[in-house]
Amino acid sequence: MEDVVALQRTVRRCTAVVVVAVGLLVGAVSPGNVPIAALLVVGGLLYLGVSAVYVPADAVESDATAADGE
Repeated sequence: MEDVVALQRTVRRCTAVVVVAVGLLVGAVSPGNVPIAALLVVGGLLYLGVSAVYVPADAVESDATAADGE
């Protein structure tokens, strides 16, 4: 079950990286100031930052029990 949670987290993070790349591409290709491009970049980077810092309590407990030999 822990593998499924880790895979879901990885897919969400990869999607955020793709969203940041699309936002940068839209900002570079379109003329003028495009607010949606900035929103995509900032939103993706914000998600990546929070997901790197925030660790759910159940993930900490499962790591602690796995270290005990289970």
